[in-house]
Amino acid sequence: AAPDTTAPTVSSTDPANGATGVALNKQVAATFSESMDPLTITAANFTLTQGTTPVSGAVSYAGVTATFTPASSLAASTEYTATITTGAKDLAGNALAVNKVWSFTTGAAPDTTAPTVSSTDPANGATGVALNKQVAATFSESMDPLTITAANFTLTQGTTPVSGAVTYVGVTATFTPASSLAASTEYTATITTGAKDLAGNALAVDKVWSFTTGTVPDTTAPTVSSTDPANGDIGVALSKRVSATFSETMDP
Repeated sequence: AAPDTTAPTVSSTDPANGATGVALNKQVAATFSESMDPLTITAANFTLTQGTTPVSGAVSYAGVTATFTPASSLAASTEYTATITTGAKDLAGNALAVNKVWSFTTGAAPDTTAPTVSSTDPANGATGVALNKQVAATFSESMDPLTITAANFTLTQGTTPVSGAVTYVGVTATFTPASSLAASTEYTATITTGAKDLAGNALAVDKVWSFTTGTVPDTTAPTVSSTDPANGDIGVALSKRVSATFSETMDP
């Protein structure tokens, strides 16, 4: 019944603040705590500077991630500062409470290492998969969100494509089927080499895995299995990040 008056935040950046040895062909990305108004994620509100000199580049926005792509390779062994201003607003019109500013230092070479898919859920060969299951893939590094699309992440039953939507948050891509999967049926998920990291490196080969459904949907509630800091902890560092570990894979 009440309007949304909560300011969005930047939940993570890549490179992280204080990072060193950053690749010269790196794109700079920021993940927000919620969906943002894409008309406010612009080159005026997301900038990169070397000292006081602006770096020329383009800004894109997909999912909850904004990406600054420099027009040319960054200089070696140089400190850069990225800024997202309070001109960035969420879909309710709430602006960032303060500018988000972070810095990093480049290394001496570009990144030429291909990303990989480090895990999938369901796992390859899994059986008894719930009929209302979302299919997720976790990458080895941050990916270019503009390449994590329904064209590059597909689900098929035999040769028949499954209709669904693809989202990307953090380092996890999720395929959400438009309707429940069929019972006792084998499905195959594929992420193609069209998926690329923030340096433009594509997967070396398509990632393909299969699983078989069971006969019922998943109706079991997840739980939080542990937290850091633990409940009741004292003397926690002022710079501490607060984390929670779940009993199963969650919808990012």
